[in-house]
Amino acid sequence: MNASVDTLAEQMLTLVEIVSAQERDIKALKEQCRRLEEHDQAIAVAFSTFFHVLSAGRVAKLSEIAHILNNIIKIAEQEGRPPASIKFLQDLAGMLPDEQR
Repeated sequence: MNASVDTLAEQMLTLVEIVSAQERDIKALKEQCRRLEEHDQAIAVAFSTFFHVLSAGRVAKLSEIAHILNNIIKIAEQEGRPPASIKFLQDLAGMLPDEQR
């Protein structure tokens, strides 16, 4: 009987260690996701700023930029790019004024 209890106790301790390791992994993955989201947001802001600078400098109109961006989105969809990448491009296009999209 004592051997069974000892075996059960060892198995439970092993389970606790496994769960603890998984919790650490999940926490690390959540942090990595947060950093990637911040990185994506920073890129989106940079692109949006770049588009508006081009427009303000009369290098290109926002409507032309929107057209180019929409073409990039269509090509990305046709090529089967990852949904997250397409969503990023769509979010970027969403930063342009409504009348330009």
